[in-house]
Amino acid sequence: MFITRRKLLTSLAALIAASNIYADKSFQKQYRKALSGLACNMESWWTDLDFLKRFEKAAEAGFSAVEFWDYRKKSRNMNTVANLAQSLNLDIIQFTAWQAPSLANKKNHIAFSEAIKNAVENAILLNAPMFTVVGHQKYGMMSQEESLANLLIALEKVIPILEDGKKMLILEPFNPIDHQGHFLNGSADALKICREINSPFIKINWDLYHMQLTEGNVIANLNDGINQIGYIQIADVPGRHQPGTGELNYKFIFNAINKIGYRGPIGLECWPKNNDEETAISDIIAARHI
Repeated sequence: MFITRRKLLTSLAALIAASNIYADKSFQKQYRKALSGLACNMESWWTDLDFLKRFEKAAEAGFSAVEFWDYRKKSRNMNTVANLAQSLNLDIIQFTAWQAPSLANKKNHIAFSEAIKNAVENAILLNAPMFTVVGHQKYGMMSQEESLANLLIALEKVIPILEDGKKMLILEPFNPIDHQGHFLNGSADALKICREINSPFIKINWDLYHMQLTEGNVIANLNDGINQIGYIQIADVPGRHQPGTGELNYKFIFNAINKIGYRGPIGLECWPKNNDEETAISDIIAARHI
């Protein structure tokens, strides 16, 4: 009997919502294909498990890629992480290289440069093509204009490090609703910075959750910013849960991402609603495949 691709994906989504299918090896190849190009976030999925156990769960669920935040935690040995990911056939797409302190303060620029050197070394170890930088916390009474200028200076200083290591720095803007206290929100200022720098090694971590809360107009802004997008992360609004749980039409968004020519990985920096990872995967498959 001939089964269409759509029927197969519908059946997969129904099965994963109805039963614990992770252990059934006969379905792993189908799930791996359905979830290809999606990087599961190891900070927001399977949060009841130890960090390394989450990698095992991601592989069991059919993911072929992961992302995570702070690689410098004392409890996290990157050699161990690299070996585990390799044994599970998981690609590490990106991690957080610099969260704070603020790069609006020039006194932090030397430490930032050293941190980027270290991040490049670890990205090589992890075979990760990129890493995220934040560093846009408001600094005292400094103006928005001066803060952005100092952030740009800090980023320009590390370009040679990135070029030597052939790793991409992705700058992640936040939103002023539930991530208050930052001077880089939404796409406008991040685009100005990256266009002025004009380097293939410094792009934007385009998190659609932050973008929706800051400015909306998701599709038009994606089109406007495509040449500066290094990575896309997704979550629905409100709640920051998986696609299909909020106000965003992710079937339309996934289709638009494909149409504008983005072919890179997409990060699932979303928290499965009710800590139900099986339903989250079902929702993601349903949203992604029209």
